[in-house]
Amino acid sequence: MKIKEVVISFFQILFSLTFVCSNNIKKDVPEQPNIVLILADDFGYNDVGYHNPYVLTPNIDELARTGLILEQSYVQPFCTPTRSALLTGVYPYLMGRQGLPLGQNVPTGLTLERKLLPQYLKEKGYVTHAIGKWHLGFCNEKYLPTNRGFDSHYGYYGGGQYYYSHVHYRTGGYDFVYNAETDLSANNTYGEELFANRFTEVIQEHVTNEASAPLFVYMAHQATHEPLEPPQEFLDLYPNIADDLRKNFFGTASLMDLQVGKMVQDLKDAGLYENTIIIFLGDNGGRHIAGGNNWPLRGEKSQVYEGGVRTPGFIHSPLLQNSGLISTKLTHVTDWLPTIYHLAGATDDEIEKENFNGVNQWSCIQDPSRPDARDEIVINLDDDDGVTFGALRQGQYKLVKYSTQFGESDWFLPPEWNSTNVAPVNKLDIDGAKDYEIGLYDVSTDMEERINLLEELPEIYDQMSLRLEELKVDLVPKDQPKPVDGGMVDGVWTTGWC
Repeated sequence: MKIKEVVISFFQILFSLTFVCSNNIKKDVPEQPNIVLILADDFGYNDVGYHNPYVLTPNIDELARTGLILEQSYVQPFCTPTRSALLTGVYPYLMGRQGLPLGQNVPTGLTLERKLLPQYLKEKGYVTHAIGKWHLGFCNEKYLPTNRGFDSHYGYYGGGQYYYSHVHYRTGGYDFVYNAETDLSANNTYGEELFANRFTEVIQEHVTNEASAPLFVYMAHQATHEPLEPPQEFLDLYPNIADDLRKNFFGTASLMDLQVGKMVQDLKDAGLYENTIIIFLGDNGGRHIAGGNNWPLRGEKSQVYEGGVRTPGFIHSPLLQNSGLISTKLTHVTDWLPTIYHLAGATDDEIEKENFNGVNQWSCIQDPSRPDARDEIVINLDDDDGVTFGALRQGQYKLVKYSTQFGESDWFLPPEWNSTNVAPVNKLDIDGAKDYEIGLYDVSTDMEERINLLEELPEIYDQMSLRLEELKVDLVPKDQPKPVDGGMVDGVWTTGWC
């Protein structure tokens, strides 16, 4: 059997399985467990070892396989919208964050009208730390992590930078801070190494000074965002990968995996692991011109097709007794705030009064045989000169109204396969407009979104289209002011310019 056929068979087996939890999962979680929330950057569906045997991510794979893999874990198409949804529990279209990721010199940030996850946790007695990428605005001190519930932040404000110099890869300018102060000592040290070392420091300080308090760490990795600069030792892991870009991506993914392994070891060494819950997510789909890949899913970063918004996700903890489980229940990035808030001790009434769009998934995590906690996800929603576009998931069906301003959708074969054979697909325009694609898919049987059911199921299309129009009544226009000067001073990005 050819290697391509082996990989395809792997996917077919994986997605034909439905696992049901036994009653051995603990029903009661110890009061206020530690939470480690890991967000990988531009980490696509086919960029992790448990989906793709070509990429070496043994630590991540082990955590996933001994936890609960979330096979229908949805996020947003871009970095900033996903992070906004993650930390507020609210759909981005209700906050004006449904558009592009924040540019380095754009004078705005995540709305101050919403409390963030660490603020909720502080009220429950948690110590909170952020490590890595922020990308939710820094033009005003009010937007900074340490003014939004985090006791500390070590990392960078913007969307992407070189791994060693910490200079923004598009605009230039040094961007690395520790608690809102520029940290020049980070220069010439690899970002992922810095973040792993900071995690070790946080854990050691916690057990020394605040061991009685529960701990929350938000680790927002730089990897695997471009520009990729993996050390040679990680490239050497892939002598048989001919595509240089893909090899660089794999090397970066393996380096991140090493740091994840170190994080787990830190927790064990400190005696915290047994009462810690680890959550892992990709923030959006991979981007093929940056080395990422989402096969067999359609689309990529920036797009509302599965490849742009369905990413690796899992939860791992010794508090879950059963291992090797795969859940096909619908989960969305907004769900993590109410779920974590519940774990922190919030009552159902406390959660309900916050009007989150996310739902508390803990009962389904405890027992995946339970009914889904949600049956609808607004994947994205926006308006373009009076035309509604976005994507809506309801049960097994997904409605797509996609603006091709972000590129026409496609399937990108893994470069490691060295093949170009992809079946064509019929694409329909919205009301004859050439800049839009429209489709209705049964993603329970067609996760690749190849079979457009729009003409076969017009009633479902009409029903879901009407639902999008109903939701659009509450749409907040995109908060995307024009870039301004003043954010970079003497080659360093600063705050206080809006």
